[in-house]
Amino acid sequence: MPPQKIATPRLRSDLDRQAPAVDEIEDEDRLLDLELEDVELRGLAAEHLEISGCRLTRCDLGGSELEKAVLVDLVLDHCDLANARWSDASASRVAISSSRLTGFAGPALNLQHVTVRDCVLDFSSFRFAKFVRTEFTDCRLQSADFVSADLSGTVFRHCDLTGAEFSQVKANGAVFVDCTWEGARGIASLGGATIANSSPIDALAVTLAMASALGITLGDPDDFQPL
Repeated sequence: MPPQKIATPRLRSDLDRQAPAVDEIEDEDRLLDLELEDVELRGLAAEHLEISGCRLTRCDLGGSELEKAVLVDLVLDHCDLANARWSDASASRVAISSSRLTGFAGPALNLQHVTVRDCVLDFSSFRFAKFVRTEFTDCRLQSADFVSADLSGTVFRHCDLTGAEFSQVKANGAVFVDCTWEGARGIASLGGATIANSSPIDALAVTLAMASALGITLGDPDDFQPL
């Protein structure tokens, strides 16, 4: 399968440097063409916030609650989004790298042209989210929750999916390359996906998870020798 083309964020070369405080950002505000470095935005709460054309570096958005946010042409690098909840948000041309998203909740997120690289997303939740041209690379997604998400065409490369939940997902065209599967649940819902593992151990983990999901018992031939 040829790699899908994912559009990158489009940023101005001369972004405005600002450091807005949490209490300065209100519902329906627009943060446009900004360069934010080491900005403390922990606990930010807003509805219909638009963040467009911005680069955030080492910013703290932990515990933030953004409802129906619009994220366009956005770069997040070495940011903290732990325990943030961004519900019903839409994101287009977004790149997230080397960031912490432990416990992040994105129910009904709509992601298009999004890359997530070298990030920790343990216990994150993407229930009912829709992923279009999205790629996770070198990410840790232990116990992540993708229940009822649309993963059609999504690519996971070198990701740790230990204990991840995939029940009731749509996965037609999804690709998983050299991922770790130990304890993954709901794997029977990945019909239409492609799983490629160069490691025999990871390939065995996929087999065991699939067999368990289908109620198949894997035995040892030596246990079934003729009498």
